[in-house]
Amino acid sequence: MMNLWEVMRAPGSYCRMLTVTFVFALITYLRYKSVTLTLYYSIICIFLMQLVYIGGILFLTWRERPGRRAD
Repeated sequence: MMNLWEVMRAPGSYCRMLTVTFVFALITYLRYKSVTLTLYYSIICIFLMQLVYIGGILFLTWRERPGRRAD
């Protein structure tokens, strides 16, 4: 089983986000046939994924803190 910290590492995570955004933009363009609407929805998609990524990092940091001992 893959460790959650390994999944949230920056380079791989950003590559996955860009891939998802590209596929989302392609599907949006094929659906609406509008470059402007595709860019608008893709920017919203990137923004929401960044919020979830930051939330995931904060959650992992919060979960890790009680496990540490005070020296």
